[in-house]
Amino acid sequence: MSKDTAGDRARAAGTAAAGFAQRWGFSFSVAALGLILLVLIHRSVYAYLMVGDDYTIDLATLRVADRPEWAGDALVSEFHTRGPLTGKMSIFDPDLVENVSAHYAANPWVARVLSVEKEFPNKLRVKVEMRKPLVAVEQRGRFVLVDRDRVRIPGEYAQLPRFNFSVPKVIGVKSAPPEAGKRWDDPGVDAGAGVAAALLDNRIDRQIAIAALDVSRVGKGGRESEIVILAEDNVAIEWGRPAAAGHGELPVDEKILNLKGVLMSQPRLRGVVRVKVQFDDPVVITRR
Repeated sequence: MSKDTAGDRARAAGTAAAGFAQRWGFSFSVAALGLILLVLIHRSVYAYLMVGDDYTIDLATLRVADRPEWAGDALVSEFHTRGPLTGKMSIFDPDLVENVSAHYAANPWVARVLSVEKEFPNKLRVKVEMRKPLVAVEQRGRFVLVDRDRVRIPGEYAQLPRFNFSVPKVIGVKSAPPEAGKRWDDPGVDAGAGVAAALLDNRIDRQIAIAALDVSRVGKGGRESEIVILAEDNVAIEWGRPAAAGHGELPVDEKILNLKGVLMSQPRLRGVVRVKVQFDDPVVITRR
């Protein structure tokens, strides 16, 4: 092979390599430039979506605006209680759902947040479970509502609000109520709520009018009934202790059966002065 031929081939190979590098180098530069532009555009669009009014939600406007069907007119203002959240957030903000959930959970009327769904461009659909009164604790002529979780519901009322379901009155609670949304840790409240739930779940309130649940003796022991259900016409129903274990008393479901049996023989407890349902054989004391 001649030197001239080898040199020609080397020069041709170098020219081809240079052309390849130039062509692909240009393509890489274009791709890199395109990637940079894409990142800049993405950042610009993201910034617009995060701060643009079209996609912004004013958190200060979020509130529990609609009252449940069971709520009477006296409770209207209570459902406008707002949580502590303020400011604005984009619907694209990854922390939006968590913050809004916390906002609604902070409302003392809300038992739990069920879901937070986004509706573009700037709306939210929030589903919550509202607290429902179970009992009304009466102290010094004022009423405080408590739900099944023993949590205080907002408001303090001179008259018991009207509901389309029974809310038994509890008397004899000594401790001061907590702030709204907090659990009322008191043995009397716990006892009254427990008995009320048993009576209402078994529809006893449809067979007799429950005037009040007296829990003033809860925790005192002795032979007297710690819980007394005060029915219509001043009839006293001795329930016994909140917990029957170790005292020879019947469990809750059997106390309910005893009371139902008495109501079958003495409808609405007419002519009855006192009933004892905490032991095997219920005692019925009639008027003379």
